[in-house]
Order: sequence, then C-alpha cells, then structure tokens
Amino acid sequence: MSLPHREPGQPYPYKAALRGLLHPLVRLLSSLGVGPDVLTIAGWTFSLVAATLFATGHVRIAGAVMLFAGLFDALDGAVARESNRMSAFGAFLDSSLDRLSESAVFVGIIFYFAAVGSPYEALLAGAAMTFSLGTSYTRARAEGLGIDCEVGLLERAGRVMILSLASITGFLTAGLALVAAGALITTAQRILHVRRATR
Repeated sequence: MSLPHREPGQPYPYKAALRGLLHPLVRLLSSLGVGPDVLTIAGWTFSLVAATLFATGHVRIAGAVMLFAGLFDALDGAVARESNRMSAFGAFLDSSLDRLSESAVFVGIIFYFAAVGSPYEALLAGAAMTFSLGTSYTRARAEGLGIDCEVGLLERAGRVMILSLASITGFLTAGLALVAAGALITTAQRILHVRRATR
C-alpha cells in the first residue's frame, strides 16, 4: 500500500479554483497599491487574534477569524505576482510569519484544552502542531538543498481550512485529528520524496 502522492509541479486541486475566485480582489488590491508585505502582516495579526480567541474558549469565533486570516495568506503571494512586486525578503517574511501564525493558533488551542481539563485533546493539538511544522520544515530543508519539495497530501492552506471549518461547526477535536493525520502523512511523503531525489 502506497501513500497518496502528488508530484512536484502538479497544483493542489483547490488552488486553481481559489485563484480564480480571488482574482478580482487581487486586481483591485494591486491597482490600489496595497503591498504584499502589508497583507502578510495583516494575516499574521488576525492569526494572533484567532489564537487569543481559542485560548479564551471562543472556539467558533476563533475558527471564523482563522479562516479570514487564511484569506490574507492566499492574497499576499497573488498580489505580489499581479503587481510584479515579488522579492526574496517578501517570500522569507511570508514563510516566517506563516510558521509563527500556525504555532500561535495551536498554542491557543492547547491552552484552551488544558484550561478546561481535557489533557488528551491538548496532546492531540500538540501532535497536530508538531506534524504541521514538520511538513513546513521538510519542504524548507529540501529546497535549501535545491530539491523541489512541494509534494504531499495536505499543505498549510488545507490545514487552515480543515481546522477553521471544524472549529466553526463545533468539531474541533475531529479537525485536529484530521490535521494531525494529514500532516504526518505529508511529512512522510516529503521525507520519502527527498530520499528518492538524493539516491
């Protein structure tokens, strides 16, 4: 039995549809001169708000804010390409704040479960955080070696979508389980991909 695999260069199925939906907004932001770094920082800020809401037990609202923050994560790169304002620092800032945003949200969720006396759910959230950061690190490390590693079952946008919708609908624990499993599979896929590429 083999893990589901997506080759480098093949787009994630939902990305093309999302880009089409967001294109009018991307063009508007570009025409207004909104910088991609501003959008990156805005997304990070809303992620911190979502993390705080999770920590204080406002799970459904936190999910909605997290979904809104994810919109900025989709917009910053698209605006950079549309306005021809791509830069090495912008890519670095985006990746760095993505990791900080994701970590903050998981810390908020872990705090919430710890506060309400649910240690196993807190442990699950910790596992989801660990495997999610693992997917990002394996890709970054591979690309540092010159290997394209945009492969795997579940990238950041998918994790945000699952966790946001699970929170809004009241199925946070199930969402965490899906994210943990998907991120673990993706990490394994990326490790195997790099192993094949370096043999």
